[in-house]
Amino acid sequence: MQSVGIIAEYNPFHNAHAYHISRALKLSGAENAIVCMSASFVQRGEPACLDKFTRARHALSGGADMVIELPDLLCCACAERFAYGGVRLLAATGLIDSLAFGSECGDIEALKAAASVNLDKTEIKRALSRGVSYPEAAAAAFSEQGLTFDPSAPNDILAIEYIRQISRLSPTIRPIAIRREGAGYNENALEKEFASASALRLAAADMEKGGAALEKHVPMQVFSDMVRLYEAGRFPAGPERLSPAVLYALRALGAPGIGALADVSEGLENPISRAALTSSTVDELLSRVKTRRYTLARLKRILIYALIGTTAELQGRAFTEPDALYIRVLGVKKCKLHLLSELSKRAALPVVISASDAEKLPECAKAVLEHSRRASLIRALACPRDKACTDDFSHALVTV
Repeated sequence: MQSVGIIAEYNPFHNAHAYHISRALKLSGAENAIVCMSASFVQRGEPACLDKFTRARHALSGGADMVIELPDLLCCACAERFAYGGVRLLAATGLIDSLAFGSECGDIEALKAAASVNLDKTEIKRALSRGVSYPEAAAAAFSEQGLTFDPSAPNDILAIEYIRQISRLSPTIRPIAIRREGAGYNENALEKEFASASALRLAAADMEKGGAALEKHVPMQVFSDMVRLYEAGRFPAGPERLSPAVLYALRALGAPGIGALADVSEGLENPISRAALTSSTVDELLSRVKTRRYTLARLKRILIYALIGTTAELQGRAFTEPDALYIRVLGVKKCKLHLLSELSKRAALPVVISASDAEKLPECAKAVLEHSRRASLIRALACPRDKACTDDFSHALVTV
């Protein structure tokens, strides 16, 4: 039984994602597509526009056969840790023999070559000290090795990390690059056949004006849920609504507490702490702290870390300790329920479906899971009107 793994956010799920799943199945020759999906917050340091259970249902309706959770400690993280979490969890299922991912270049051999290069970290640090951004510094380091990569190509950057983590964790997994079609990652045009998720989030911000565009670019089930949840005040969740909570968290932590958060180094806690006292919104704070040295995504993640309690110590344990992770199943197709029994036989990590499963986890894994449960409750504060929430385990396993 062959299965292809996919690491995704589905924020929101759209037609290009359905295309990607179908291509992954075709190119891999697999019978099943198993998705490791971001939980409540996404890599760019924002709340997911829809809750993880709704997004899991959309993935299953769009072609996936099983969806497992990438915990918030690793899905709202730098590319290396995001990739590590996805590859580690998918490999630990014991079910996948290939991993398919989007790529701007679509050249698997070029990506493998880039992944094999050990970048000169000393030179990168020198470039950072001159005010060069990390993506630009990394691109320059690749260029020194005769490899050219666009520092603004996020799928290629992630693809390189996926390949590195496959080599490190499970070398028998076959990496498959699927060339990105349609709009670019940050391209907000809606005229192309496949729009970007960022363009769709912008359209969703005003459903009265953007609804027609959304209906064109997402599957019918997804659009129906968007309309229903928009009317109920649950969609789209937006980072701007978390401003008061984020400012509260930063002011309560102060510089010492901020300094203990993941990704905070070189005294960055001091300008963040000062800006938190003089800013009225997160956007205002970011404008005061951002420099070329610190990418906007990194700063936004740090603010979310303050809100949901992502310390450097806990994220580091999730990244390094062998018993820190677990396989949380969010959903499975009704016609593929046998995958659950196969997972229970083959999994190299504890499988979590119910609260009783969670109680049996080792201490560190339990802390990682509790962090994601808390993040799920906090994400609800980003909803437009209805900010009520329920614990993760009040949700039944998603089946379609």
